[in-house]
Amino acid sequence: MANDVKLVRLYVSSIANGTLDDTPNEVGGNPNSPFYLMLQADASDHAGDLKASYTLIISARSTSGSTTTFATLTFNEQAGVPANGWTEVTPGGNNGYTKQSTYPIAAADFQANGLYEFIGVLRLGDGSVSVVRSNEFFIV
Repeated sequence: MANDVKLVRLYVSSIANGTLDDTPNEVGGNPNSPFYLMLQADASDHAGDLKASYTLIISARSTSGSTTTFATLTFNEQAGVPANGWTEVTPGGNNGYTKQSTYPIAAADFQANGLYEFIGVLRLGDGSVSVVRSNEFFIV
């Protein structure tokens, strides 16, 4: 099943005053407000139909030497399961599955004036791994 499930994109965003901001440096005027981590993944039709098990690990690190108290998130999930954010690309069309998940993140977990990134790792039971990094983001 190698590479039948993969991470496609990981990015941060915040919505303040109706404007999408790709770095959460303005979170409704309150630096302690949450922002959002968006994750996208794909699975083959075979992996989704079989509900392939995987572990998703999301961690954060500073790229500028700052500190973070963000606790690594670990999810044991199955591809193709709607409760895990999976939907069929074309229902009944054998075109695979896609996952879109949103995770609220506490800005207070990140030191002010620091530059950070998230790292997503998806591990399948057969040992294959998919890795993706988010855009860098700045906390004020």
